[in-house]
Amino acid sequence: MNLKTILIKAIPIITVLGVLLMFLSLKYGLLDGFFYDSVNVHVQGIDYFALPKSFLNLMDGISAYDTWGGRPYGPYATWYLAHPAFTVFVASWFSFFSPWTSYWLFVVFSVILLIYAGRLIANNTDSILKKRLSYLLILCAFPTYWLLYVGNMHAPLILALVFIFAALYQFSNANEALEIKKANGNLYAGLLISFFTKPIVLLMLPVLLLCKQTRKTTFISLLIYAVVSILFIVVPALNPEGVGLSKLSHVMFDFDYIKSTMNIYKNNFVLNEYMKDNSIHWLNLIAQSDYRLMHVDVFSLPVFTDTLLGRQLNAGIYKIPIYITLVLSCLVPFIKDQKVKFQAMLLLVMAISLTFFLSYNTVWEYQYSAALPLIAFLPILWDNNVFYKNNIPAAFLTGLFFYLPSFYFLVKGRSLNTGLLTIIHLDRVMPALVLFILLLIPIVTVVTKQLIKPILKR
Repeated sequence: MNLKTILIKAIPIITVLGVLLMFLSLKYGLLDGFFYDSVNVHVQGIDYFALPKSFLNLMDGISAYDTWGGRPYGPYATWYLAHPAFTVFVASWFSFFSPWTSYWLFVVFSVILLIYAGRLIANNTDSILKKRLSYLLILCAFPTYWLLYVGNMHAPLILALVFIFAALYQFSNANEALEIKKANGNLYAGLLISFFTKPIVLLMLPVLLLCKQTRKTTFISLLIYAVVSILFIVVPALNPEGVGLSKLSHVMFDFDYIKSTMNIYKNNFVLNEYMKDNSIHWLNLIAQSDYRLMHVDVFSLPVFTDTLLGRQLNAGIYKIPIYITLVLSCLVPFIKDQKVKFQAMLLLVMAISLTFFLSYNTVWEYQYSAALPLIAFLPILWDNNVFYKNNIPAAFLTGLFFYLPSFYFLVKGRSLNTGLLTIIHLDRVMPALVLFILLLIPIVTVVTKQLIKPILKR
């Protein structure tokens, strides 16, 4: 029996055992020693209880974002910040159960979404080994476990990214109308799921709108997003503590005011009237855009670097990854070779998904589960790419760090200082940066060869 055959048989067993271990640990704490919070405080479900409570708030005529107001639900909660539509269309399903029963149902719901994400990836290859590996790479990772532990609604975002990656991969191979229709369907699903949960895809819009084949789908998705979002601002039953369009129009472009008055940490978790309006879902992105929460649980490049250096660098430095991807977004759609263009778009969209870890300030460990779809797609890309094959092994090996625990377990029990905080964050932040660079290199190379060099030769 060769190694490939052994792996084909072993991977499903490993996957099932991995998921079973996560469920047992959620109940009995088997993996608690690998996480700062599960060792030092009890936070299981802390990100979850605000979800059903947001719908209960609406039923009581108060803001979905007034997490600590109204009737109590669950032992504790972090601030609810999802799209207001998520409250009605998803969180409502779980609001009719007791808090802990509801939490466990949501854990099962999240795992089902992740299994479906694995299936979507597996559908893009004929290799039995890679099909089975897809499920393992989505389900079995320490960030995935922590996502389930805190009960965050991050699984829909993971599914959204898989839909988008699958769509662009299918566009690169589509030769018939039915294949193009399927790719567009996946793109619709990915964009809308992200829009109505966590809008990480906003930075992907330039490249999707500039590309002729994806423009219509992206525009219609944006239109649906805009209409639904406006309804959740102007309809009183959906925004019971709304401040009104007049007040919003006066502050929505006053970024300094937003940063000074709507930052949950600066306000010591006290909500003002604007923070109870549904618009806070968007305004919060501005409120925290320059704020750095220097905390053991924050795994962003800005916090990592500032901790290492002992001082805060200018916020603009950390926006460089975003600026680079925006420039490439304006160039890649004009590549003439369709296969090369969509493969470059796929790598670019993957790189854009990593800018969250590099440019945003407040990144929690569970959010690294959003990097897993990228890693799970790499084995499939190995057999069907035209210009970046040499980068895939290095990218895949780099991405494997996301599956391991953070280095907290190495320093557990010690008084945390700058050096130890750097160690804890090291195997999350640095792999994200290296992986981002590895994805950019082939994109820059192909853009230079196909767009810039011909211009220079004229």
